[in-house]
Amino acid sequence: MCYTRDMEQLERIAVRELRNQASRLVRRARAGERLIITVDGIPAAEIGPVRAAERASSLEELITTGSVVAPRVRTPPSQPRPLRAPSSQSSSDILHELRER
Repeated sequence: MCYTRDMEQLERIAVRELRNQASRLVRRARAGERLIITVDGIPAAEIGPVRAAERASSLEELITTGSVVAPRVRTPPSQPRPLRAPSSQSSSDILHELRER
């Protein structure tokens, strides 16, 4: 198995310790620490702080983090126009007919 040097420098936490101390470990991760979770001594997962792009909740925040590129043209989309049904009946009439069956 091949491990990166970054993985070796991170603190390793056994999955049992994660179960027993989840709140404390999540607080550490939230504070910026990255932790490797191990199962039988083998790295299985990593927990750490959420990146800014993953926290973003609006287009402006995504643009600020560099996750997306701002649109070149900022024109509002045109309003959709309703299409006429191919028959002479309205959709309400058709639904009413179908429901009575």
